Amino acid sequence: MNKVIFWDFHNTLAYKHNFFIDCVIMVLDKYQKGHTVNHESLYPHMQTGFPWLEPDKEYHHLKDPQKWWDNLYPVFINALTSNGIDKEKALLYTKQAHNIMTGPDYYTLFDDTLETLKRAITKGYRNIILSNHIPELPQMAKQLGVMDYIDICISSANIGYEKPNRKIFEYAINVANNPDTVWMVGDSYDADYLGATAAGIKTVLVRNPLDEVDEVTKTEKVTKKVKYYSDDIKGALDIILQQ
Repeated sequence: MNKVIFWDFHNTLAYKHNFFIDCVIMVLDKYQKGHTVNHESLYPHMQTGFPWLEPDKEYHHLKDPQKWWDNLYPVFINALTSNGIDKEKALLYTKQAHNIMTGPDYYTLFDDTLETLKRAITKGYRNIILSNHIPELPQMAKQLGVMDYIDICISSANIGYEKPNRKIFEYAINVANNPDTVWMVGDSYDADYLGATAAGIKTVLVRNPLDEVDEVTKTEKVTKKVKYYSDDIKGALDIILQQ
């Protein structure tokens, strides 16, 4: 039997220490001493251009990694020049920030990631990453040692669709050879839970309590909005194996 679990990457299998804006500020701290740029001044200029912000669109023209970044660089450059940074320096700083974003230290695996992926394999499941992400995700996952337990790594940047677009799930199912049993595990209510559920895939929402409530009532509140929820992926796999 062909059994597959689609795993989101960001905030599901791994977490990052800095967001894109943080990377830009890290570069400025190194090369532009005394700058006054901060999160608040950059944020308004970085709310467009990222494909996952408009998942209803298709991005086949950006499947080449260089074209994907060429499409995004102007967002970073505009954010910097709007904060008084010279355009030539803004391009240089954007390239440096890009290097940080794709480096081996950008992400850290959650403590339960490798153990859970190994266990899924012993239970007859194939693990496939399905994530809204940058083109370099497969290489980043390999650097983290995740690919030893992953059959296929699907990054939205490399196929032209973003979750929750139904077409990315149809693509993934096709790549997985139309599995008999398929699950999605992810932290995003909209992209993972609603998107996969709409595509007919049973889904476990993880690491994302949907209500700001105390620990005693948290799980009760969450389960009113989703059928399956776990605070970690170890628990998500337990849920899958119990079905």
